[in-house]
Order: sequence, then structure tokens, then C-alpha cells
Amino acid sequence: MVVADKTLFVAGPPDVSDEVRAFYKPDDPEVHDALARQEAAFENRKGGLLLAVSASDGKELARYPLDSVPVWDGMAVAGGRLFMATMDGKVMCLGPRR
Repeated sequence: MVVADKTLFVAGPPDVSDEVRAFYKPDDPEVHDALARQEAAFENRKGGLLLAVSASDGKELARYPLDSVPVWDGMAVAGGRLFMATMDGKVMCLGPRR
């Protein structure tokens, strides 16, 4: 997570399982499948997601798919750009063209 001006950027793996259902129905085959998909997402086998959210009201402003999830604490903002280090060893620079 990082805040730039009035925008909160959040990035990570997709959330594909319902943890509450998994807690109450641990033997359900559908729960097992969802948990396996979630594990794959955490292992960077499903890509990631970058969200831009209004810091004032929480509304989603934009959503972008990522080829790889960011490393822990791997985002920074400087000079009007968002920098993100990803688990596949890349550093992304996102922002307006100048």
C-alpha cells in the first residue's frame, strides 16, 4: 500500500477464497478447490492486481491486472509516479507520459 496525494494504491494477489466459508466448512470440496487457488495466487502463479482507491471516500478509481504480484513493501511514489518491485524480479514505473 502507498498513498499519493488523494489516491491509495493497493496491490497483491487476487483474493479467490471465502475464508469464513472455509472456517465453517473445512471438509467441503469446493472450499478445498478455492483454498488451492488461493495458495497458487500467494505463490505468484495467478498474477496480481493493482487497485487505485480514493483516500477520501474509499471508491475504486481504477483496477489493473499485473503479471506478477509485488514484493512485500515493494511500492513507492515519487515525482508523480508509482514504482513497484515485483516477485518476478522487475521494477515497474507507472504514471503519466511526460
